[in-house]
Amino acid sequence: MKHEDVPMEKIKVGKRHRTDHGDIEALAANIREMGLLQPIGLDRYYQLIFGERRLLACQILNWEKMPCVILDLESVLAGEYAENEFRKQFSPSERAAIGKAIEQDLGKRQGQRTELKANCPEVGQTRDIVAKRAGFESGKTFERAKTVTLKGAPELIAAMDSGKVSIDAAAKIATQPKAEQKRIVQMPKDEQRQVVKQIRKTKADQEADERRARDIYLFRGLHDAVKFIAEFTETPADTWPGISRVSAWTFPENLDRALDFLVRLRKAHPNAIRKPEAVG
Repeated sequence: MKHEDVPMEKIKVGKRHRTDHGDIEALAANIREMGLLQPIGLDRYYQLIFGERRLLACQILNWEKMPCVILDLESVLAGEYAENEFRKQFSPSERAAIGKAIEQDLGKRQGQRTELKANCPEVGQTRDIVAKRAGFESGKTFERAKTVTLKGAPELIAAMDSGKVSIDAAAKIATQPKAEQKRIVQMPKDEQRQVVKQIRKTKADQEADERRARDIYLFRGLHDAVKFIAEFTETPADTWPGISRVSAWTFPENLDRALDFLVRLRKAHPNAIRKPEAVG
């Protein structure tokens, strides 16, 4: 990791997901007055990692060169930079951008030989490894920070980066419309905490409703099917001709699979007799 003043024409900006850049004119005015307090981030090929708003503002100011921090993503992934230092030097949104860049780099190298093979995580571990290297406590925190950078209004991202709003709370606020996000960020701390609590509750209620609907569809259906078979009154000798008459040719195959599952289900049933939870 090194600092370098890079000519504007050398900086490459790829496809960006963010379309709402906020008030760039105001940011440019602030940079004109205060100077650029934080450099932008590039990879070793001068591809932009983070700081697009700062770059746009400095372009308005007709800067010829841009103060940049140059990151070697492979070295970050290999753990050559201390995660604690990343927390100190970069904001949550910048660390999220670094993590996303590492993920994209890993995706490009998937299936290829690399000197970093020993350091490249297996599928399922990628998020946690990348998150740790980028200075996050966990993969979940990394995902929440990414959600804010993708869906959050500039005011919300700024509040998260300054520590005014926690990453977890910011991720919840980012689920709301942009105008509502701005309103929540401007609230007094106590009111803001109550709003975030309500957003969490609403989401939890929605997930509970979805889980209940799934349970009724799946497990009530399974119960009814087993009950129907248990109370079936036709003899086996009469049943097979009946199955043929309705052209249910896959019945034997499905029967074998059903019996296998029911045997496994019976073995997995706990020894203690418990009353099933009502779902009807």
